[in-house]
Amino acid sequence: MEENKVNQNPLIIELTDAEGEKVKVEIVKQYIEGDRRYVVANDLSNDTDCYILEVKTSENGDELVSIDDEAEFDRLCKLIEEAEENEEQGK
Repeated sequence: MEENKVNQNPLIIELTDAEGEKVKVEIVKQYIEGDRRYVVANDLSNDTDCYILEVKTSENGDELVSIDDEAEFDRLCKLIEEAEENEEQGK
């Protein structure tokens, strides 16, 4: 999985969570796997929460989509954790 850090200027957006609440997040990393793109977004109101979202591109531009398939989400979590560990080890 290829990792790209998001540019130096923070990208802060507002999402609607599963309970319908508005959440401000900062996009901190982007991962590319094949022809699919994912972002990691940190919750600005809670230091421990983050979101992994898929970036879908349409004629209206990019849209962030939640990953509803649990197996897919678990697979991405593992890949992102491995990428983070490799980054920390300088690989």
